[in-house]
Amino acid sequence: MRSSVRTLRLSIAVVLIAAYCRAQQPVAPTNEPVGSTRGDDWHGYNILNSFETGYRLVSVSGNEEMYRAQVNYANGVRLLSSFLSVNSKDGHGKLFDEIVLTTLGLGGDPYESATLRVQKNRWYEYDLLWRRSDYANPGLTTDGGGGEHVLNTTYTLQDDNLTLLPQSHIRFSLGYSRSVQDGAGISTVQLFNPAGPFDPTGDVFPLFTDVKLVQNEYRLGGEIHWLGFVLNVMHGWVDFKDDTPYQFSGFSPGDNPTNPTSLTSFLRNEPNHGTSPYWRIGLFQNVRLVNINARFTYSGGTRDFILNENAIGTNQFGAAANQQTLAFGNARRPVGTGNFTVSVFPTEKLTITNQTSLYNVRTDGNSAYLQFDNATQSADLLYFEFLGIRTIANETDAKYQVKPWLSLHAGYEYSNRKIASNSQFGFVGTAATLPYYQTNELNTGTFGFNISPTKQLKIQLDDEIGRSTQPFTPKGDKNYNALGGRITYQLKTLKLMANARSDYNQNSVILSSYSSHGRVYSGSASWNPRSWFGFDATYSKSHLDTRGGIAFFAQSQLFPNQVSYYVSNLHAGTFTGRFSLKRADLYLGYSIVQDAGDGRATPVSTIVGPNIPAFQTAQTFPMRFQSPLARLSFRISEKVRWNVGYQYYGYRESFFSGENYIANTGYTSVLWSF
Repeated sequence: MRSSVRTLRLSIAVVLIAAYCRAQQPVAPTNEPVGSTRGDDWHGYNILNSFETGYRLVSVSGNEEMYRAQVNYANGVRLLSSFLSVNSKDGHGKLFDEIVLTTLGLGGDPYESATLRVQKNRWYEYDLLWRRSDYANPGLTTDGGGGEHVLNTTYTLQDDNLTLLPQSHIRFSLGYSRSVQDGAGISTVQLFNPAGPFDPTGDVFPLFTDVKLVQNEYRLGGEIHWLGFVLNVMHGWVDFKDDTPYQFSGFSPGDNPTNPTSLTSFLRNEPNHGTSPYWRIGLFQNVRLVNINARFTYSGGTRDFILNENAIGTNQFGAAANQQTLAFGNARRPVGTGNFTVSVFPTEKLTITNQTSLYNVRTDGNSAYLQFDNATQSADLLYFEFLGIRTIANETDAKYQVKPWLSLHAGYEYSNRKIASNSQFGFVGTAATLPYYQTNELNTGTFGFNISPTKQLKIQLDDEIGRSTQPFTPKGDKNYNALGGRITYQLKTLKLMANARSDYNQNSVILSSYSSHGRVYSGSASWNPRSWFGFDATYSKSHLDTRGGIAFFAQSQLFPNQVSYYVSNLHAGTFTGRFSLKRADLYLGYSIVQDAGDGRATPVSTIVGPNIPAFQTAQTFPMRFQSPLARLSFRISEKVRWNVGYQYYGYRESFFSGENYIANTGYTSVLWSF
């Protein structure tokens, strides 16, 4: 129970901070210009080239694993950035007319990337993207005080696209993509529970793993332009392999020191291989009064898998335990989607758009799960059969320009979703059950307007109301209302903007109920009064509170008719300032993300739902993450700059201090062109 709660808390923290880190530019590399904007001429080509190399310095105190999961910069020499552009001056180069190469963070940054574009007019265009990301996940912290779910892996992505005859009426394209995740990890397994997963006589044991995930994609397609129509066809193949093994050899007493259950040997092999051939077809036409857009995709995914697991140890009575599990099967997952959109323009002021969409997916195949107890010579065998979902939707929107300063828009959408399944698991030897069907109809209406009372001021308001008959999940949208608005004011170099949005949902089903209230308020300001000075500032507040019915097992008993409760009050703000002097450019920034929770001072001071401390701890998540930074770039000559920067990262949780950390990072570099 405590493990699942800590997993939830950690997941929220990582998602929040990861989103912040993606939104905020790190202190390095430097974005100041260097070198001549016209470049240098060489044998009929014009060349622009810049190169920034330097050294990162990092000091971390506190939880280094949490720092690695959220920031992950380290000491060392880096190629912080580079840019190379080679362009034919007359557009008639011998082998190519343009080469553009950019790199970022090479040499050890957690987010490294490179892009390459090579093209020759009328003949070909080639684009390459390469990206490498270090992924560190410290996992949860158990009652024993140590993390037992850890990942320290690397994602490597490569994407290649080649277009032949890019300016002609008939074009051909080829593509290849490859993604790999590999590295070390730690997981856990629950073993030797004779009465099932909630039997406290078993125990939990750590496992080591070597992650090996590989995906390859091959693409072949073409495009035809004829009589105002554009037809695009793409055929691709995606191959996926997961060959991650789990193993343990030695002696482990388990996480519960009072339980005599132990593990001496464990091996799990579960290769999972699949392929998904697909087709993508698009048809477009844009004429004076009508715009037609049609798309269709189909993927015929198939997958084969097998799980072979063997565990040896002792049970709660000290007797030898030997458990073997075998699962195998194959599955087909065909997915078909399509939409047809028509936009008509009866007058210059009126636009009407209608879209019809179809989505159909099903999973079927032969899957068997066998668990065999070598000691008791008993076995359990289960089968899986079929699951299918079909959705048809039609949407009509209209926009009317009443006046140059006023426009109105309204729309209506109807969708029908049907779900069919054969009892997900059935014991062998029992009669097959009839398929179970569930149909859900959704009616949605939208309305809004745009007003510009003055040239500088713009106001936008929109509202969406939806009613669903039978949502698929208890937390799905049923009776909901989403209301939003935006105000923008711009006068010369000053721009102000404010947003507000609320989203309320009420859902009640036979066994439980769910409600959520969400509100988001945000504002921004940008001002550049002088060529040498400017600043940007943003602020947002997001409020979310949810309540849902829940029943669960904990402490070896069933807790029915309980409430799952969560409250978040998230504040986020940024400020950046820029100062350009004679030979120096100064950049200052500050960002903060803070969740005030529901105002409680301790994890268990507010009791909503089950009176279990672990659940009360997860009902709100007060935390704070802030990062000020400063960067100074000094121009030594037209082609050389010296740069230095500093950035602080501070993370703090209000209820628990185990994940807190402080990091001081800095860099110095030289940026030059040649």
